[in-house]
Amino acid sequence: MQNVPPAASVRIDPGAAAASLSSSTGGSLPSGAAFAVYRLGRSSFHAAVVRRIESSFVVAAERTEPIGGAEFDGLILAYLSGRHPDAGVRLWSRIADPAEPADRQLRALLLEKITQAREQLSERDFTVITLPAADIKMPLTRDEFESRVEELVATTADVMEETLAEAGVHPAELAGLLMAGGAARTPLAATMLRRRFGLEPVLAAPHAKVLAAEAAPVATRELPFVEEQEAPKRRGGQKRAVVVAAALLVVVGAGAAFGSQLGDGDTADDDAAIDESASAATTSEPTTAASPETSDTPSAEASTSASASPTPEETVQDPEDQGAEEDPTEESQPTTESAPTGSVPDVMGMSTAEAVQAVEAAGFAGVDQSGEERGVFDWSHEDCEIIGQSPEPGSTRALSEQVAVTFSYTGEASECDV
Repeated sequence: MQNVPPAASVRIDPGAAAASLSSSTGGSLPSGAAFAVYRLGRSSFHAAVVRRIESSFVVAAERTEPIGGAEFDGLILAYLSGRHPDAGVRLWSRIADPAEPADRQLRALLLEKITQAREQLSERDFTVITLPAADIKMPLTRDEFESRVEELVATTADVMEETLAEAGVHPAELAGLLMAGGAARTPLAATMLRRRFGLEPVLAAPHAKVLAAEAAPVATRELPFVEEQEAPKRRGGQKRAVVVAAALLVVVGAGAAFGSQLGDGDTADDDAAIDESASAATTSEPTTAASPETSDTPSAEASTSASASPTPEETVQDPEDQGAEEDPTEESQPTTESAPTGSVPDVMGMSTAEAVQAVEAAGFAGVDQSGEERGVFDWSHEDCEIIGQSPEPGSTRALSEQVAVTFSYTGEASECDV
């Protein structure tokens, strides 16, 4: 039977892992000693047992799973969408299935906010996820976060246990247990490992490198009479990704059923690029998110389509056709009707999301937004609050026009774009 090895892969670097453990503990490993490595990054998990043989370090056993901080973020996204249906079905749909550049930007922004919240919950019990562009604030506790990811963290502990068994090492024989990777800083991970293996995990430095790319081994042919032993079964990461994706789609389509709940700080560490490239084929991006009260707001596509379609009053017959069919002296000359008009709404003091909704509800073509940055210690306005508009409120203007607004912000103006 032909045994075809995988393509070039990313594996635990035993020397780098040993150096990181020694740096964190301040001691060196004696010859023959073994330690475990628990590496949970943004998109993959690696479990390994490293043993020192004289002056060298070798990997005695190693396993991987497509579990990481990105999957944690997807689960939190699904959970928040169920907790905050008041943000609006249309807005959640934009985030779940971003068709326009603005939608993709909104989804990326929310996932970034969730990652930041996950990192904060490694050191505190409570945080708030804000999305100024959607005018929404979503509180999240450590207990809520850990209840969403507990099953995934338990899976990593199972894989670590299987790796120890494969290496023939009992947890009591370990000289240490090194935890590395941004998502490994989730307190629940250390708690579960401590309870499972009875020893105190050692956290590596934030940017410690314990992974290295390895070239693919040459294909080998097994001898016919050699019986291959079945290794412990791997866990199906893809099934988990499909379940999460399906759950998110159900949340968006359910509308009124948003009240049901679905569903670290993982940083872009120095070896994130290696981690990402090695596990891109197995990482499934979740499809859901959270946002504001825009359920009644017409979509950007709809408003664009409406403004681009000519009205009956704007349709003028071709002059050549007119001359051929009609006598210019007769009273059949085309008449010119005035464009429809409306009263400009007062959006001063509203958020950008509320302003867009009000302008579109009044029938105008849209909103032209511009930001005015204020100082960090200037609390005269809220982020994304409208502080200026043109034309003036109450004035009569053609509905084909846009209403220009100026909003106040600190940090990034893009957070207020709708």
